[in-house]
Amino acid sequence: MSAKLTLQEAREILVRAVEKAREVGWVSAYAVVDEGGNVISISRVDGAPAAAAPMARSKAYLAAMTRRHTLPFSNRMDAHPVRFDGYQSILPRPLFPGPGSMPIKKDGEVVGGFASSVSSHEGGMQIEVGGKKMSRMDIVTAYALRIPYVEQHGDVP
Repeated sequence: MSAKLTLQEAREILVRAVEKAREVGWVSAYAVVDEGGNVISISRVDGAPAAAAPMARSKAYLAAMTRRHTLPFSNRMDAHPVRFDGYQSILPRPLFPGPGSMPIKKDGEVVGGFASSVSSHEGGMQIEVGGKKMSRMDIVTAYALRIPYVEQHGDVP
């Protein structure tokens, strides 16, 4: 198995994301980028807002470049807007520091990033699964990447 993320692997991740999103009612765009933040593949499902694709790309880029999920970065930028402006000025791509993106790992090495982006659901962001409230977006991410569920979102409409 290559240490690089292939187009086929990226598309398989997106197929799983779209499949799980249908199941949990999450209409969005989904992006997979390589370790340098370059888009490998992106999908915007029917009904997703136009802004979803560039936002998913930006969040996936951030997960790949920081090599971690984006909730800590999002919290830090909310608390330090001047620092966020600094990041915007030195990084080659615009940032959307929203939570919910994850690095993609292969053999323990970060090989890219994945993100879902903006959406809404009349029932809220969370659904009940096995008696526990869980984020629709975070469920999609965990399923797409075949990783354990990581809560990054509260219940926001």
